[in-house]
Amino acid sequence: MNRLKALFLYLSILSVVISGCGDSAPFHKNISEGTIEYDVTYPELDSGNIMLEMLPSTMVMQFKDGKFRSELKTAAGIIEMSVLADRQKDEMYNLVKIFSDHYALKMNRDQALEMTGVLPAFEIIQHEEQMNIAGANCKKIELDFKGAKEENYIFYFTDEVELAEPNWCTPYHEIQGVFLDYRIENYGMVMRLLATEITSEEIDDDAFIVNDDYKYISAEEFDEMVVKNLKIFME
Repeated sequence: MNRLKALFLYLSILSVVISGCGDSAPFHKNISEGTIEYDVTYPELDSGNIMLEMLPSTMVMQFKDGKFRSELKTAAGIIEMSVLADRQKDEMYNLVKIFSDHYALKMNRDQALEMTGVLPAFEIIQHEEQMNIAGANCKKIELDFKGAKEENYIFYFTDEVELAEPNWCTPYHEIQGVFLDYRIENYGMVMRLLATEITSEEIDDDAFIVNDDYKYISAEEFDEMVVKNLKIFME
């Protein structure tokens, strides 16, 4: 617990680090390799909550050859949370770094869907309305929770990024496009992700490899050692 108190103190005096994508070509239709940067907001937190200054404000997603890696960082990278997914192998990894400790949870498709299936049952409603987000044309859908949540979710996704079954390991696996405006629930907190930049660039294969710093643990250990501590931090 002392470690968590130290974390709160450290985060309270540091600003969020936002990493750029570097020099690269702008978005164009049907790219199959590159980076998407998202703004991260917290719609269920009060605007005056001091935690907003400490939580990640950016997510960066790299994609290539049916694989993607999405990464969130808190101030100065003290906590890093990543999802690495490979559709061809049906493998998903939850990667978490807390200070110098690195933990990895490896899952197959069924295990991934069980872990991410935290939403009430919903019906997907297709809308005619479209929107341009970060240069890409997007289609609109609505997730109707039939009153199980206070409001329905409005999402936008694009077919102009070539990533096969990008949502295969999420509750939204029926949707084939890449989401550019959507919500996820991560460690007990709802996050809204809105794409701000889509960049065509070469991605090193090493981005999709779990390096040796990470210790593989079971789902039970992950829940006990990682999820519970992160939920305390997020409260």
